Amino acid sequence: MALPETIQRASVIAACVDPSPNNVVSQYGKRVIKIPDNKVVKYGISVTKEEAENQRIAYELVDSRIVRIPRVFDFFSDGELGYIVMGFIEGKVIDPLEDTASIKKIANILDHFATLRYITPGSLYGGPCHGLLFGDPEELVFDSTDAMEKWFNSRLYPHNTKLNFQGFDLVLFHLDVAPRNNLWQKDGSVCLLDWASAGFYPKLFEFCMQWIFEGKEGRFTSVLLESMNSLPEQELAQKDSMMWAWRNIQRYAFPKDDFELPNTRPRDSTKWLLFPPPPMPAYPDEWLEEARRAGIVLQTESNSTDPEPSDRRAEK
Repeated sequence: MALPETIQRASVIAACVDPSPNNVVSQYGKRVIKIPDNKVVKYGISVTKEEAENQRIAYELVDSRIVRIPRVFDFFSDGELGYIVMGFIEGKVIDPLEDTASIKKIANILDHFATLRYITPGSLYGGPCHGLLFGDPEELVFDSTDAMEKWFNSRLYPHNTKLNFQGFDLVLFHLDVAPRNNLWQKDGSVCLLDWASAGFYPKLFEFCMQWIFEGKEGRFTSVLLESMNSLPEQELAQKDSMMWAWRNIQRYAFPKDDFELPNTRPRDSTKWLLFPPPPMPAYPDEWLEEARRAGIVLQTESNSTDPEPSDRRAEK
């Protein structure tokens, strides 16, 4: 007879309190501890139910002959700590990853992900979007590509070319395929870990993640970019604007939306709210001064009603 769930979870917590060094599988960010029954538990303050649900859905969607994903058995929280109980897959992390053939295998995995599509952007689970492209945690739940496009455009300066996601396929991407998250097995197969940022997004988003880290992971990102199926021309044309939006997201603290956002819902919900973008931050003073000296008028709140283009030359 199986033990009651509360006792099982208590034993998991106890195993994490003072684990034997032999049972510590990983300490990359969050600790991963091996427990009985060929399972491991990942735990930490930022380990969430959304991550567990993302991983559970990915396990069901992805072809295990191409990439392996640990099966999730349970998620629970105890105070501030979250715990994901999953299957143990033996392997090793190779970091830095410099071998071209191995990096091309990761590219093949990403190309496989790009065949899995959905009609609404966001996390696999349907909850808030997470990850580097979205900055500090916000309860971002998009009900359409239009809503996501509007949100990113609100992070651009007026002189930046606006993003246009219309017609882009929304495909499954992991958005954190760094070498530390690839577990290599003896037969050369790969197990992909850490699904917190995964979701259905334009292929452009995965390329952006690699552009952000290009040159910071040895040869990994440059070889990966060369090996992935190329971006459609329309998506590649969005590169500069997308990178500008990301830089501004990292640089500025944007005001929160001044109304209640929807609760996390499963993906079949049709009641997600469309929320307006927050206002743009002010231009830095030094930008305004440089623009004034160059004779360029930058659009600000005070002149935003001016119908002429914001990057025109000022009249002498």
